[in-house]
Amino acid sequence: MPKGDKSYYKALRLSRQDSYSSKEVSQLLEMSILQGNRKASYALASWYLNGFNVRKNYKKAFNLLQKAVQGGPEKGFDMYKDALLDVAVCYELGNGTDKDPQKAFCYYLLAAKNWDLQALKELSRCFFWGIGVAKDRKISSLIDEYSQCKTTS
Repeated sequence: MPKGDKSYYKALRLSRQDSYSSKEVSQLLEMSILQGNRKASYALASWYLNGFNVRKNYKKAFNLLQKAVQGGPEKGFDMYKDALLDVAVCYELGNGTDKDPQKAFCYYLLAAKNWDLQALKELSRCFFWGIGVAKDRKISSLIDEYSQCKTTS
């Protein structure tokens, strides 16, 4: 079991109860993050991105997302591609960091390489409009065709 999983899973169990203390859950997630748990980093980043149980804070969210994606995918971290996609969006929109279309494109690409269909659609959009990459509508069209095949299979 990866470090911090015990606190992370306890936080998840508590958060699924009808009545729970968001402070207690966030403290468990923080403890897990201090132990290097990337799932907890992504969970708390999602809270800050969406203003769930905390005030929206894109800077905190972005910093936690960076921790979540460090080192690549790991066993038991199914949200890795989602974290990559969220980092890409932060770079594209400038949420919690400076706008950087090239980095956004790179993170969309990483998420797509991990079979995130939304990331494929975002890559197509980047090629279509030239966001972080040279405009190439032919490649955009090919990606669209491929992503449609993946959704029907």
